[in-house]
Amino acid sequence: MLAAVAFPLQEKFNPLLAAMFKLPNLVEETDGLSPTVLNGGLEQGPIPFSVITFGFLVALVELRGIDIKRAEGDDWVIGDYRSLRIAEPGTEQFFKLQEGEIWNSRIAMMAILAYVAQEFVSGISTADTIPGLGA
Repeated sequence: MLAAVAFPLQEKFNPLLAAMFKLPNLVEETDGLSPTVLNGGLEQGPIPFSVITFGFLVALVELRGIDIKRAEGDDWVIGDYRSLRIAEPGTEQFFKLQEGEIWNSRIAMMAILAYVAQEFVSGISTADTIPGLGA
């Protein structure tokens, strides 16, 4: 869900932060568009390493879930990784939070899909289409 916010923000802040810290500008190769499969630019600099690292970290979280599921057996509730306990697993509040997380995640994924498609079709940066953030 953070990606839905970070996608347009990085188009504006990457050039500024890259200049400030003397790092490569990762949106320069794609003419100010976010590096994506359709826009290109995924091969540059730290992006491949970041994607691999993120995949590894997600795998660790999933392995933790598998360990918890094995320990609890049929009592395990999907999404319970024994982290922050806002609601106890199995309660109505837990299921409402779980359902909200699923829906918010789906909306965020559709937003990212829309960002990528809009940039590819129009060639206009997503950040430039957001009032107050655009050029």
